Parts: sequence; structure tokens; C-alpha cells
Amino acid sequence: MSPEEPDRLPAAEAVVSSRRRPSIVWLIPLVAAVVGAFVAWRTFSERGPEIQIELGSAEGLEAGKTQIKYKDVEIGLVEEIALKPDLSGVVCSARMVKGAEDYLREGTRFWVTTARITASQITGLGTLLSGAYIGIDPVREGEPRRHFVALATQPVITSDQPGKYFVLHSYRAGSVPLGSPVLFRKIQVGEVVSSELAPSGDFVTIRIFVHAPNDARVSADTRFWNAGGISAQLGTSGIDVEVASLTSLLIGGIAFDTLEETSGTPAPNGAEFDLYDNEAATRRPVYTEHNTWLIYFDQSVRGLNPGAPVEFQGIQVGEVRDLRLEYDAEKQRFRIPVLIDIEPQRIGQLGSPDAQERRERLDRLVAQGLRAQLGSANLLTGQLLVALDMHEGAKPAQIVWSQPYPVFPSIPTPLEEITSSVTRLTKKLDELPVGEVVNGVNGTLESARAALEQANRTLAAVSTMAGPASPLQTELRRALLEMSDAARSVGLAADQIERQPNSLIFGRGDQK
Repeated sequence: MSPEEPDRLPAAEAVVSSRRRPSIVWLIPLVAAVVGAFVAWRTFSERGPEIQIELGSAEGLEAGKTQIKYKDVEIGLVEEIALKPDLSGVVCSARMVKGAEDYLREGTRFWVTTARITASQITGLGTLLSGAYIGIDPVREGEPRRHFVALATQPVITSDQPGKYFVLHSYRAGSVPLGSPVLFRKIQVGEVVSSELAPSGDFVTIRIFVHAPNDARVSADTRFWNAGGISAQLGTSGIDVEVASLTSLLIGGIAFDTLEETSGTPAPNGAEFDLYDNEAATRRPVYTEHNTWLIYFDQSVRGLNPGAPVEFQGIQVGEVRDLRLEYDAEKQRFRIPVLIDIEPQRIGQLGSPDAQERRERLDRLVAQGLRAQLGSANLLTGQLLVALDMHEGAKPAQIVWSQPYPVFPSIPTPLEEITSSVTRLTKKLDELPVGEVVNGVNGTLESARAALEQANRTLAAVSTMAGPASPLQTELRRALLEMSDAARSVGLAADQIERQPNSLIFGRGDQK
């Protein structure tokens, strides 16, 4: 190598080789993706089911804030609120917590809890500060559901309270408010949970709940009655006033008791009973046999109402079922048919297993004077009743068995008979020839006037003959004096005979 030539380095050759291990930089997004996926899976797996709840309105509710609570524990959250397609209400979409699937069944109930003040209770005061929330009454039985219709109001009883439901039918006692107390010997043991009119409109169906252990006191022989208001009875000791409780006085209530101690088993859940008007009505005997009769009345029945008693000689044997107004085209007048229910078990020795024999007995009684008649049940209120009694001398009548209901003969009341008699007498007086009668009376008065004048003349003549200076008076005075002397002589003679009885034989001068 010459000195003039610079030193030259040997040419280097680049060697390209691939790395065998990945770079640590790529691990960061990979870990982030894995963590994100895990968090997403964890979040999704821990999410509870989504449900829809139909409500009448969204008053007090707010998406993302309104909670679903059970015993004040949050178990869900309303995520969305939307109107129903027909605008009849709203649909709330809510997300429940995990594990709520077991309680979202066919019998689960939802409602909106707000502050409510009713006659029987005050609820939801806490919502004044925290806001409204949706309450839930979960159940484990039934088919799984995800769509629910909320209750209009908060239920009185929830499914976690031990006890039994019973159904009462009221025909005349009327309805009782929701939440009214159910009393056993004046102690509250339950509440009224619903009250509604039957579809037929004939009675009211009332559903009550009796808490355990008092639900075991209800048996087949238990009787329920309306305990609302004040019960007053007039007896021999005066007026007996009774109030079941202050609450029942204000809002009403229902009481029950078993009148006779029996060994019967407790009534099952959902058993049905009749609701009586009052406690006194529950003590009346229950009769299973009823015979319906038809009675026609031609007079006013003001004061006679369905349920009025039917009595035989003062003892109730039935009650009035119905009455209406009917036009009798044959006689061209109105009449009032009254349907009555007779309970033959009240009448001893009258019933017979043979229908023909019963008819013959009743026919004989009617032939002897058995009749139906309206009577007074209460003089103060003017209420009437139907009285059955024997009436001697009643016009012949008989039972008409050919009608759908046997027609029993009736007679008018005594007042109606008097009124009819007065009406007939007035009609006869109207038919009299008043003009001829008046002319005859005038002639009689003239004759009487002439006779009176003749009598006056006769009295004047008699006065003249019997005056103080008349010969008749002189003769009368002389005769009276002679009669006085004779009487005095007779008195002396009687005295002589009493002192000397033998003077009648020997005379007065022979006695010494």
C-alpha cells in the first residue's frame, strides 16, 4: 500500500436477522383488552334481568333515579320510561339485581309507593324526602314473567305475612273501605284487602285477611258481621248501645266469632262466608229449607221492603223477598204482588216429607180462615210486615197451586176495611134523592110547628085551671087537709094497738 493512498477500512456488510420474541410494547394493549373483556363479562354476568312494568302514569318517577325496593333494600333501577302505544299509560323498563329471577313470577306484584293518607292508615311518609319508589311483593310460585302490570294502590297485605284470606258476601250490609279492621272480640286481627260489586250486581264481594295465629279461629261455624257504626238495641233494661272500636266507628269494620264451641277444623284459605248486617242477625237460627209464596195486595204497601219479616201470630217464619206493581187487565186495576220466603223448619209439626200431604194441611188451614195481612212492624218508622193469622168469618178462599209460585189468599187491614165502609156509605149518601128528602123534612117541620102551637094553647088552659085562685086548687087543698087528718088518726090508732094489743078485742074502755 503506497503512502499517497489513504487508509481504507474494509467494507462492512449488514446482516438482517428477525427477532424471535415479541416486544413488550404489544403486551400493554393486549392486557388492556383482556381486562376490558373480563370487566365487560363480569358486568354482564352480574347484571340482573330486565323487566317492564305498566303503570297508569309516571308521576313521581324518573329514569335512572327511581329505585325498586323490597323492605327498603334496592333490588332494581328504572332505566327508561316510555308511553304506551295507545297512550293509556306508561311502560317502565327496569334492571333488577342478579338473583331476582327466582322472584319474578306470575304472582309478583308491583306498585308505586308515595305518601298516602287514608281513613285507615298513613303510608309512605319517607318518600317526602327520598322521592317515590316502586315497591315489590315477590313470590316464588308461578311461571316466570318479565312483564307486569302495577297495582293502582299499595296492597294492605303482602305475601310474606302469615295468615289466610277469606271471602265474604254481603247482600244488604254494603261495602266496607279498603284497610278496615277485622275484629275478633274487639281486638284487631286482620284487615279488609278488597271490596267490589259482583258482576250480577246482587251482592258485594269482600276479601279479608286474618293474621296468624288468629286465622285458626275461623271455622265452618264462624259468622261474620258488619261492625261499623253504633249498635243500639231497646230492651227491658233500657237502650243498650255498643261500639266495636273507635276505628270501626269512624271507617267501619268487620267482626267475627264462633257462636258455638265446636271441634271443627280451621277453615281453608279462600273459604267463603255470608256477611250479616249486625251481631244480632248472626244469632238467628239458619234454616236450609225455603218455600216461596205469592201474595196479592190491593192496598198501599208503603213501608214494606225486601227483608221485612213474615210473622205467624207474632213469631217470624220468613221474610219478604220482592215486591212490585202489576196491572190486572181482567179487573182493570192495579195490584201489588209480594213474594215471600217461608221457612217451614220454624213451624213444628207442620212439615211433612209428602208434598201432597203438606198441600192438604195448608188447604184445610186456609179453609178455616188462615190469611195474609199487612201489619205494622214499627209505629215510629212506619215499617210494615206480612202477618199470617187465623181470621174467623173471613170470606171463603183457597190457595192457587197452578201458578209458578203458589198464590196465598190475603185480606185487607182493619183500617182499610173501615175506609172502604166509609167510602161505600158516602157513595150511598150521594145516591140519595136529597131534594125529596129536604122537601119532606120541610113538611115535617111545618107539622111540628103547628103541633107546638097547639101544645102552647093546651098549656095555657091547664095553667088557667090550675092557678092559685082556681076552683081546682081550692078542692085540692081541702082534700089534702082531710087526708092529713086521716093519717094522723091512723097514727094514733097504731100507737094504741102497740101499747094495748087486746084493745082490738075488748075495746079501749074495758081495760083497767
